[in-house]
Amino acid sequence: MVTSEARQRANLKRMKEVMKEIENTTDDSALIVELKELLRKNYPLSLRWHMIIFKSEVERSLRFLEDIRKEEMKITSKNRKQGKELKEDLKQVYYKSSEIPSAFKLHYCLVYDADIDQYKWLRCNTPKNTRAKVFTIPKSMIGEDRLHWSEETKQKWGEDRIGQMELVERAINN
Repeated sequence: MVTSEARQRANLKRMKEVMKEIENTTDDSALIVELKELLRKNYPLSLRWHMIIFKSEVERSLRFLEDIRKEEMKITSKNRKQGKELKEDLKQVYYKSSEIPSAFKLHYCLVYDADIDQYKWLRCNTPKNTRAKVFTIPKSMIGEDRLHWSEETKQKWGEDRIGQMELVERAINN
């Protein structure tokens, strides 16, 4: 028989896997539904405050992901309209952003070249608006058996004073 603690651990582990899969694929609608379903489940081992922060970070990440998905759709439609012949004409380096065709601006990164003391636009392998690190904070909060306050969370939310008070309350009540 599976205990509720084992079920919680398995759900948290699956949630982390789903987030990684979403970051690595563009066909993510079924994965997002599964993630939302996992969020609805009860996690009494985790502190209430950590669950509130975790859910808000996942929701923020999903909103950001929606913006990225819209941008990806715009780019693919522009690429189809302009045709593939334009892609071969792209240079590796541009010195003015106005020279880069608008459909491919996200594929270039601004880099400082110390040799010529000038900024230049280099062609990047991944566009700036990428889904690679959308779920950084929520994934960092998932521990072995419960949610915890990670370094990434501390950088964004500060010290975990409410969680510490909640731990004291649990100790007193138990």
